[in-house]
Amino acid sequence: MVLSWFFKNNKKKKNQDKMSRIEIADEWVKYGEDMANANRLEEALKCFDNALQINAQNEFAWGDRALVLDRQQKTELALNSFSRSIEINPENPITWLNKGLTLIKAKRLAESIECFDKAIENRGDYAKAYYNKGRALSMMGEVNKSQDCFDRARKLDPLLYMKLKRMK
Repeated sequence: MVLSWFFKNNKKKKNQDKMSRIEIADEWVKYGEDMANANRLEEALKCFDNALQINAQNEFAWGDRALVLDRQQKTELALNSFSRSIEINPENPITWLNKGLTLIKAKRLAESIECFDKAIENRGDYAKAYYNKGRALSMMGEVNKSQDCFDRARKLDPLLYMKLKRMK
């Protein structure tokens, strides 16, 4: 089923035979994201793995693979995939944020804070990173530091802060 979708959709491209390996890997990632959004997690993983067989340096395949593994509660595998994505592009704040969220679920709070700090270092106005750093600090009993992070998140994005607060 996955292969039939891939070839059907790529027939639309001109010069299909001339698609680069990077383009083919990117198509696998896109389809994997569609599968993940449809909650077809095993199919999504196959797509990401196909992309990585073609281009092992695809940071998005590693990051999306990690998100699916996290949803499957395969924490260590997810963290390894996040780390591979970060090795390829250490400046992607979204990957740092997502790794931090997985570490919070694993109750590895100090490590999660390091990830949120890296996300903030790469994007200083990242309200989600400040908010989640505040959550981790709060869970560690660091009330004053956590409040500073919540205040910063609220200043950066008041609507997001309220939405995240309700989801908590």
